[in-house]
Amino acid sequence: MQHWRSVIVAVAIFASFTTSTLVDYLSSDSRWENTHYSRTIDLQKSYVKENNLIEAKNINDKPQNEYFFTVNDGFGSISEISVMSITLVNPSNIEIEFEEIIQNEVYRIVLPVPIAPKSSFEFKVSYVYINTLQPLPAKLEMGDTQTILFKLNKFAYSPYPTTDYSLSFTGISKGQEMSLAINGNSTVTQNVPDVRPRVEEKTLKYGPIADVLEEFTVVPMGLLYEHNRPLGYVQNLNRSIWIPASEVNQLSIEEYYELSNKAAELTTGFSRVEWLKGRFGTTRNHWALSHIEIPTFGNDFADYYFTDLVGVVDTHSLVSDHLLLQPRFPLFGGWNYNFTLGWNNKLSDFVHKIHNTDDEYIIKVPILNSVRDVTYNNTYLTFYLPESAEFVNVSSPIEFESITLENEFSYLDVSRGHVKVTIHFKNLFDDIHRLDILLRYKYSHASYLLKVFKISGFVFIGLISYYLLGLVDLSIETKKST
Repeated sequence: MQHWRSVIVAVAIFASFTTSTLVDYLSSDSRWENTHYSRTIDLQKSYVKENNLIEAKNINDKPQNEYFFTVNDGFGSISEISVMSITLVNPSNIEIEFEEIIQNEVYRIVLPVPIAPKSSFEFKVSYVYINTLQPLPAKLEMGDTQTILFKLNKFAYSPYPTTDYSLSFTGISKGQEMSLAINGNSTVTQNVPDVRPRVEEKTLKYGPIADVLEEFTVVPMGLLYEHNRPLGYVQNLNRSIWIPASEVNQLSIEEYYELSNKAAELTTGFSRVEWLKGRFGTTRNHWALSHIEIPTFGNDFADYYFTDLVGVVDTHSLVSDHLLLQPRFPLFGGWNYNFTLGWNNKLSDFVHKIHNTDDEYIIKVPILNSVRDVTYNNTYLTFYLPESAEFVNVSSPIEFESITLENEFSYLDVSRGHVKVTIHFKNLFDDIHRLDILLRYKYSHASYLLKVFKISGFVFIGLISYYLLGLVDLSIETKKST
């Protein structure tokens, strides 16, 4: 059963930009009215998903094909946006081109066709922001229930007036609304409609509001809700994929995680006796990270290995298409754990020869293998191509920070070593495992045969050298005179 109550608590936060700064980036010819603006915020996981359904009407006297979308913030509560997608509603599933004008703040949407005066179009904006949730209080006893503070703008922070607005929260069971006092250059909008929350079908809803909201409406709001789960955070993930040069049908994958928990900290030191007595490790409803859960997604983990900085870890199992790894100790807030996971897959499931070519291949793999319910600061996806292979290009469904080409020696490398292609991503989250990256490379059969001949030649030279050394008389005995 859900319980909601409203309280007024002042929390000081600092604004990082002003409305006038945003106005400088907006086109004076862009004139729209949001005739419908619906926000749905999912707080089920350790990051925030927001979906905006917007219907915009052209109130200009000429056709327009540009719309400026501003992230619903206004006072610096959203620090990092992971992935954003914008699609038309009718016709559905057609992606709209957009350009980031101010990082994490303003985006210019370019429509496929101009919208005539007094006509409307409907579109959906989906984005994820991370490093936003924080436990309140910051420290707890081991048996306490964790509550999370989520800061947001209660209304639509849009450069256009809005005549119909609603806000919904999902993924929470208990919560309380908090008023936030802001310090800095931002100003709280006055004379906004008084809207009260209600609960419908396990969803907390505000509105709809059939009133005019002015441009850049800012009303800071805090939502304090129960979330007795870890806030998993991977500072660095090194995901390595080794492609063999021979006909061996085996693709080797190894991942190195630097994992931490951003949940509440312990008020006192850790007691394993208290941990075992409370049976906290046998339940998923605790804010300490005691199990690392990885869905298999069809991967064959029959020969996997799990190690940390100490050595091989034996506490792991495969249960119902999930790989469960148990660290040597539960991770409370502020605790870190580094570990390595490796396994093999069938090469033929991921690498295919391009049609009508003799030496070009393409490999298709998920960007993430993904620990359940975590966010990633830096993700380094590295492909180790066969020695003497030629990198052609890479295609990614999301933007990456950089791509680097190097060479790295491994076993039986005889010339330049493996071709190492490293792709750097920022601010990812676990659902990115649904997205695949494509890498194209060239590797001829002649290159493979040349490597075999080189290895054979080195072995032959080594054997001949050993034989010739055996013929040399290295004795120091003096010859007897006759």
